[in-house]
Amino acid sequence: MSLIINAKPKGNIFNSGYFRLVENERMASLFQAVQSTVITNGTELEKFIRDYSIYPIVEKKQKMKKDGTLYATPQYIKGTSPTFKTVIEYYNKGINAYFPKIKISADDLKKVGVELSGKKNIELDGVWVKDNEIYITEIKDGAALDTKKSDGEIKMFKLLFKLFSFYNINPSFFIVLWNCKDIKDASIKSTEAKDYIITGEDFSKMVQLEFIRLNRERQLDAVENYKYCIEKMREIVKEYEETNN
Repeated sequence: MSLIINAKPKGNIFNSGYFRLVENERMASLFQAVQSTVITNGTELEKFIRDYSIYPIVEKKQKMKKDGTLYATPQYIKGTSPTFKTVIEYYNKGINAYFPKIKISADDLKKVGVELSGKKNIELDGVWVKDNEIYITEIKDGAALDTKKSDGEIKMFKLLFKLFSFYNINPSFFIVLWNCKDIKDASIKSTEAKDYIITGEDFSKMVQLEFIRLNRERQLDAVENYKYCIEKMREIVKEYEETNN
């Protein structure tokens, strides 16, 4: 889990909706930091999945220093980002792998009659090549799915199906609700999206991720987040009592 203390939300707190909600700088800043951390947890989950994958990770390569170590701020080698063609190569060679990010170019889509308006490519958050199958995922760190976003993802899945079909490949598409315990309880209004959703635990079984262990490791920061919130709330209460007495 990400730490709230590390949150660095942008913008002037006094211009935020958080401040307008309570008109108190300390409380608004805490709300903003919490929300920022919740959003960051989605990116952090992708890191954990990468770390726990039993399959080779295929991603853009980082530049190394002369001493063979990585730069503190990652620097990447141009032209090493995995693409649609990379996935096809692994699939055709029967090599199992996990692609945390891949880009599908406008040119690739144009081959099957799909025009991308205003975009050079679309980026996917997780593609697995496993035992002569391809899994394409959108992973959500929660148990619900926004209707507008789900409709957009289904539209993207349909475009990708058309692209892969051109190469006689029939991938499986999943919207993974990582913390949903039972699909019947999932908060999803989109009718089409229901055909694609799967729990994090069930998907983990498919790709052999240690779901319970991964989640336990993620939860280690929850204790620190709890303490941090208590400290900040004490400051807020103290300020309130000093101001109103």
